[in-house]
Amino acid sequence: MDASRIFWFRFLLPTGSVRQRVALLQASDPCTARLLIERQTGAVVMGLWQAPALLAAWWRFLMPLLRGRWPSDQLAEFFHNLGVMLKSGLPVDTALKDLAHDIEHPGIRRFAHEMHLSVAAGNALSVSLAQYEHQIPVAVRALVGIGEQSGDLDRTLIESGQHIKRMQRIRQDIGKALIYPLFALGTIAAAVIFWIYYVLPELARMFQQMGAKLPSYTVAAIRLIRAMQDFMHTGFWFAAALTVVALALLLRSDAVRFRIFQLLYRLPISGLLIKSSALAFITEYLALLIRAGLPLTESLKILTANVKNPFYARKLEQIRDGVNRGNGLSVEMNRSGVFPAMVVRLVSVGEQTGTLDSQLQILADDYRQRLEHVIGSLSEILKPVLIIVAGAFFVLVVVVFLLPVYQLISQVMKK
Repeated sequence: MDASRIFWFRFLLPTGSVRQRVALLQASDPCTARLLIERQTGAVVMGLWQAPALLAAWWRFLMPLLRGRWPSDQLAEFFHNLGVMLKSGLPVDTALKDLAHDIEHPGIRRFAHEMHLSVAAGNALSVSLAQYEHQIPVAVRALVGIGEQSGDLDRTLIESGQHIKRMQRIRQDIGKALIYPLFALGTIAAAVIFWIYYVLPELARMFQQMGAKLPSYTVAAIRLIRAMQDFMHTGFWFAAALTVVALALLLRSDAVRFRIFQLLYRLPISGLLIKSSALAFITEYLALLIRAGLPLTESLKILTANVKNPFYARKLEQIRDGVNRGNGLSVEMNRSGVFPAMVVRLVSVGEQTGTLDSQLQILADDYRQRLEHVIGSLSEILKPVLIIVAGAFFVLVVVVFLLPVYQLISQVMKK
């Protein structure tokens, strides 16, 4: 059970200034929280209040949404610069203090300042990073902890910055792949709503005023449009809001999200994007953790907890269970049925030669390139598909509504 709670506290800093703060702390009672605050900040707690336990769950859910994510490029630069400063011989607390003055982003600047206070108070950097679990990737926190234990903190910090940049590049590539189809579909949907709500009802009203005899399919289309208009006037916005709320609740269910991603995995275009992005993320993340010195089972545990795709997360959980039973990673990957033969083969070679991290890095580089190629090809594939969808709608409009108009005009001209 999670022992974290929300605390409001006032504290006196060594500089003499008094501050107050609300924070989620890994403490279940005020005494533990007081000791934790004083150890992390080097301050004296003057007042402390513990919020009800139920608020901690809401805090973990809402605060990432309200605060937003820090810019990945600036966070990567922070870890890289910190590693370079440590490599030059500066102490950690001095490096953090200097960095806090140069950072432009207010959230990262405050983060650097609090890390400086915590480290100056005698805490390990990895322990101090734990309170920023929503902003700092767990792989980075693990790397920092390993670097502190091995005395190689400067290298692991630089590698953490490189990892954040690579993960940012993967997310940007996925975003690029989704921007064009979403924009195109939104434009088509807006055009369809405009025609249904404004243009087609005027045509239907004109037919009614002229008393024209219309084809059965045009009459059926007019009835459908009137029903849709009535719905838009009465229950449309309520139904839309209800649908959004229902989808939000459904998407919080692991079972529903698993089924959705399982379906997307099996579809042609979405499946190609999901496979490429997931394999790029998994191989990159696993290579980083193993290269840092984490055991394979622990690396798989961290990886499984950080994969956003529930379909692949479940497969990785099955792989981890198999590895815990003593099976090889390549054997379990092959058994899962979602990893290509090339991945299984290179992982097998890495296990036999003791170069698993190197083989995974080769795969990570290859799949990042494949992802870029897939995204470039995806936009070219979707362009004709979206044009066909838009064209089919307007052909339908022409056949159902504009041809009867042409026929009416012809009849009037003959008379």
